Amino acid sequence: MEELEHKHGSPQNIAPDRLMLLVTVVQKGKGTFFSDYLQTFEANLQVCVVGTGTAQTDLVELLGLKDNKRSIIFSIVREDRLDAIMEALEERFHTVNRKTGIAFAVPLSSVIGKLSYGFLSNDRRVI
Repeated sequence: MEELEHKHGSPQNIAPDRLMLLVTVVQKGKGTFFSDYLQTFEANLQVCVVGTGTAQTDLVELLGLKDNKRSIIFSIVREDRLDAIMEALEERFHTVNRKTGIAFAVPLSSVIGKLSYGFLSNDRRVI
């Protein structure tokens, strides 16, 4: 963790919480709903893209899926919020996404700049 000297000489911890890259895969067309939902957990930066699965057509039909196109949401979230986000997503997958969603998180090893970290972590003290 980085530390900075205050004007009065005492160190200030800049990065109290690690940031995680959360990847959420849902049915195509549900990306906006889930993106808005993730924003309630202070995910300030999100990118939503459309992806195509690699399952064969026969398997997609056998599983009762309409197609293999998915919305993929990349979100930056704080590690201390991750458990709550994953539990909430699991609940939403069962009620909104017909049990076809998946989410996983990968830790970010570094973020350059105090303002960048403040924005990404939604830490208003830093911004």
